[in-house]
Amino acid sequence: MNTISTNLTTSGNSVAVRLPKELLIMSGLRDRVKLEAKQGKIIISKSDNIRENWAEEIKALVATYGDSAQEFEDMETVANDGLVNTPWDGPSFEDWQKHNAKIS
Repeated sequence: MNTISTNLTTSGNSVAVRLPKELLIMSGLRDRVKLEAKQGKIIISKSDNIRENWAEEIKALVATYGDSAQEFEDMETVANDGLVNTPWDGPSFEDWQKHNAKIS
């Protein structure tokens, strides 16, 4: 097992840890991760579901912009469409928001 000691630091109102690039390369982790807290440790692992938190994000969008998007009515069908392990190479949600803010 490869271990690296580092320090916690502050980032705004949060606490952050810098992950060296070499450690990320060795782990194979990419953009989305899952955090799990256990006594004395925090485990960072690959996110099991690329659609994790979509329901909450959609609810926030609907609360902000209204419910004009009918395609969100049947989320169960979309969530079970068999594409859960399909890699996403498009923009992140944050990048999409920034792009749309520029053109609005």
